[in-house]
Amino acid sequence: MAAGFVRELERRGGPALRLEQRAAGGVGCVVWDAALVLAKFLETGACPLARRAVLELGAGTGAVGIMAATLGANVTVTDLEELQELLMVNIENNKHLVTGSVRAKVLKWGEDVTEFQPPPDYILMADCIYYEESLEPLLKTLKDLTGPDTCVLCCYEQRTVGKNPEIERRYFELLQMDFELEKIPLDKHDEEYRSADIHIVNIHRKRAVG
Repeated sequence: MAAGFVRELERRGGPALRLEQRAAGGVGCVVWDAALVLAKFLETGACPLARRAVLELGAGTGAVGIMAATLGANVTVTDLEELQELLMVNIENNKHLVTGSVRAKVLKWGEDVTEFQPPPDYILMADCIYYEESLEPLLKTLKDLTGPDTCVLCCYEQRTVGKNPEIERRYFELLQMDFELEKIPLDKHDEEYRSADIHIVNIHRKRAVG
């Protein structure tokens, strides 16, 4: 097992979340700033989560989904097979803080999502726009998972190096074919956990015309 180190995420309403990270093992193994910003945004109460069904895509350490579960949501955190063990550890470490429920499941973007139906009330995504080759599978999964009332909260850090700006632009271009996007203003983010280059976008399915 790769060596881990614990990242504490302060909560307004009690003890901090304790999130194990892994020193080795790719992008899913650390708590990214966008995950912190989204987790703390959930705490502002802008989106009522109690007893709502919530699905986190590309959960990594599970920070965002576990925070939602401490706010009363019934959460499924999803990521690839190789991140399940880390997700389980973090669910176990924080289960005493959970007032809803939380479980981890494997979900590979672009594949069948039958077991995740009916559509959740919320889908949470933090820093999922990385690789060009994952854009189409991610969009397919979003389309397959969302119902007319599903609210998708996508939080990402705007990166200006390499191919990142191009990938971001492409993602939002493709997204707008089926979804409506609304940027959540910075002053609505948590006062402490906010940054001008980290954005939260509220995404809904376009209403069918006619």
